[in-house]
Amino acid sequence: MLGDAGVSTLLVDKSDFPRDKPCGGGISARVLMRFPYLEAALAKVSTKWVSKVYFESPSRAAVSYESPERLYLMIRRVEFDHLLQSLAREHVVWRAPALVRKVVTDANGAIVTADVQGEPREYRCRLVLGCDGANSVVARASGLRAGAVQSEYAIDMMEETPTSELAALDSDRMHIYYRIREQYGYGYVFPKARHVNLGVGFKADYYLSELRGRQYSYHHAFVDELISKHVIEGKSNRQNFRAFPLPISGPLERTSCDRIVLAGDAGGFVNAFTAEGIYYAMVSGELAARSAIEAVRANRFDREQLASYDRSWSREIGQELRKSAHIQRMLLADPGRVDRLVLAASRNPALAHLLARFATGALSYGEFKRSLLTRALPLYAREKWKALFAGQAG
Repeated sequence: MLGDAGVSTLLVDKSDFPRDKPCGGGISARVLMRFPYLEAALAKVSTKWVSKVYFESPSRAAVSYESPERLYLMIRRVEFDHLLQSLAREHVVWRAPALVRKVVTDANGAIVTADVQGEPREYRCRLVLGCDGANSVVARASGLRAGAVQSEYAIDMMEETPTSELAALDSDRMHIYYRIREQYGYGYVFPKARHVNLGVGFKADYYLSELRGRQYSYHHAFVDELISKHVIEGKSNRQNFRAFPLPISGPLERTSCDRIVLAGDAGGFVNAFTAEGIYYAMVSGELAARSAIEAVRANRFDREQLASYDRSWSREIGQELRKSAHIQRMLLADPGRVDRLVLAASRNPALAHLLARFATGALSYGEFKRSLLTRALPLYAREKWKALFAGQAG
């Protein structure tokens, strides 16, 4: 977008493409409505649409749902990211591999220092768009993210392995496990065209205190359980195992300041309930580019000018991301809420429809809330009263 608008753009990345990117690799179906150009572009890479989803709660209550429409898009990040890079590359100057080490701003511009082939190089610019992930150097250097972050992150431990070694027995169904106070915080199985991606996630503070050094053993226990349940077959491949951080506390209070704008994981744009970040990274990236174009045309790069970016993403995705963090905290505080929701959904197709579409990002928070209040709240309340009565009877 920047290059198309005639803005001189330098893209600095720590790795050349194609490169591996640890990620679940699932995107909500609404990505094609928001970015229609992807429909044709995705034909160049391996993709898989799934229409069925299975949810399991902490007490092992379960619900299966089949959508009449495409529900979730499965991609491999190594292929998807390379596709996006190929679409942008001819419009920008590219420097990779180049590992950013330092970002400094002043009234005259910004200086980005990066290691290029082992040697430090400085790049001078008018504006920096920080799209450098959960461990963003730009976010730290700008002061937009500060302090300890263990309570603000989850650690996702995943494996993406070819189906010749490890495969989902139902290749059209994604599995989501909510295990809040047992071995893992959540688990998932994403069947792809020629791979399966599966993993478990924990809050970072728990991960650091309890699991450091034992990550793969917990992952392997999850794989073994799935095999015993006939969800998958084959063997885990430790060489394909990765662990990576995810921000789960919602967007930062501010994602822009003088000469700096943050997008994607760098700005905290991840749905804390579903753990999806790809859609929100693309939305925030496009909105950041629009704000950058406006700043270049106005020749203003101060905090007040760039605040238009914060307003734009807040209008489009702010509510659902903030609410997702609230929902995640509620579920951590009381696993029984998940049990009641899944139990109610297992008994009522309308609620199962809502849960499936919300958990896969097809429904925004606002749409989900309106539908929940009118169609599903009485069912949820009934399950809560049953749980309370059972507790008193016991």
